[in-house]
Amino acid sequence: MVSLQSFQELSLHYMDAQKYKLESRHSLELPTGEHSMFGFVLKGSVKVTLEAVNDRRAGKVAYGEVFLIPPNCLCTLHNAEKHSSRVLLIRFAWQGRQQGRFNWTDAALAGGKELRLYHFRMPRVHYWVRDFLNDDSRQEIAHHYLVQSHLYALMAEFAAFLEQPRSADDDLIEYVVQVSRNMLEHCGAEIDIEEIARLSGASSARFYQAFKRYTGLSPLKFITMVRLNESLRTLANSPASIKEVAHSVGYPDELYFSRLFKKHMGLSPTDYAASAKARVAILGPVFRGDLSVLGIAPVLELHRGWYEEPDLDQYVKQVEQCRPDLILTPPVSEELHRTLSQIAPVLMIRWKGYPWKARLLEISRAVQLTSVAERWLANFQLKVENARTHVRQLLGSLPFLVVSVFEPFFRVYGLRRIKVSDLFYDELWVTPPATAHEISFLDVALLDEVAALDCENILFLVPESLSDEECIKLEEEWLQRKRNRREKRCIFLRHEEMLLYNAAFYEGLVDQLVDHLISYRR
Repeated sequence: MVSLQSFQELSLHYMDAQKYKLESRHSLELPTGEHSMFGFVLKGSVKVTLEAVNDRRAGKVAYGEVFLIPPNCLCTLHNAEKHSSRVLLIRFAWQGRQQGRFNWTDAALAGGKELRLYHFRMPRVHYWVRDFLNDDSRQEIAHHYLVQSHLYALMAEFAAFLEQPRSADDDLIEYVVQVSRNMLEHCGAEIDIEEIARLSGASSARFYQAFKRYTGLSPLKFITMVRLNESLRTLANSPASIKEVAHSVGYPDELYFSRLFKKHMGLSPTDYAASAKARVAILGPVFRGDLSVLGIAPVLELHRGWYEEPDLDQYVKQVEQCRPDLILTPPVSEELHRTLSQIAPVLMIRWKGYPWKARLLEISRAVQLTSVAERWLANFQLKVENARTHVRQLLGSLPFLVVSVFEPFFRVYGLRRIKVSDLFYDELWVTPPATAHEISFLDVALLDEVAALDCENILFLVPESLSDEECIKLEEEWLQRKRNRREKRCIFLRHEEMLLYNAAFYEGLVDQLVDHLISYRR
């Protein structure tokens, strides 16, 4: 823990600020010299690498997070995402009255001698960007004190971050996060797990324990799951041979791949490909996420509510023209059902009150891939159990409201809304607030009405179209309404434009929640 004496004689001097844009797959080198810098991720995320003499640290810094670049080291920013990233860098000097130049080792390294990458969430910095970049006003006294106050606020947050208890495994977890993401992005590359464990700087046993604590799986089981999932999509949606598919997902021996595939999936790659290449038309977007976990892409997808429009002939013609082997449809009239049945076999699913897992199994039976669905559900349960552990450790008994953002209104979910409560409150063991016991769902126009439900912590479900800036603003508004409460947390989980309660939707929420909790711990 950092001592108060390390900071009490500290004075800060703002130098300048600059905004950088990093295009996809581009890097930027930043030699810092004798000054320090705070970085703030304005858009996307960046990989930050710090290098000093005989030491190197790297990690991913997400949107809304601040990171500290110490003096006399080389900093490299890299954007590995598909879209551009933006970063604000704030350069400053710091001095201590007694020691002359401030002792970085005492405070920033908490008494240690290793270089470390520190990053923490501070979304309100977004509102200070214009102040930092306002060159025309820099000589004005009022502006000088304004940016100095922002700088001291950053340092205060950093000091509070350093005061938080940090386990010995936190740095190892950062490494594990990088390794697992690299496996997801490059599953076809050759992977030497023992070498990866050695490079962690910890013993192999500690690395394996940390990896399982983060993912719920051992490194070998994790990369096997990732590779087999990718092979499903390739086998179902391309003309590639078994040998080509095996090589593309990192298995040079196609016979070994075939044995492994059958062991996990319950059928051979050839048999899977024969079933998965069935032409499936989905007459509602909810089915897309169920098919995707089976590796299947539909040949046609109709929008929600098409069957309520006056001109149905155009949609029936679309279905007919795609020549489906199977039609998945929500409830439609008997007449329309008969018409569709003349085109191909129809599976009509009434999902109101119908568990999504049962629906996935019903669809898998229709495409003769039941064993694939059962394998996916078993892996999903492992993810849930792992996420539950993180929830218990990091959220404890803190109650959370689950709220969807449907512009221009908010939907608050209670325990009687099974499609949401069964995941968060029943499976993940998030603690519901008292008000959640009384409602199914509640639509309100204003955030004040949500805050009136008397719960300090909130979990927002937001569509992909809601920008990072809008999420930051929403978080600030929520925290402002709860400023007198000691415990207040705000979590954002993204989903497709519509709330589609399917297998891919639930899996995405669980993965995002674990990532959020791990980031909060770090």
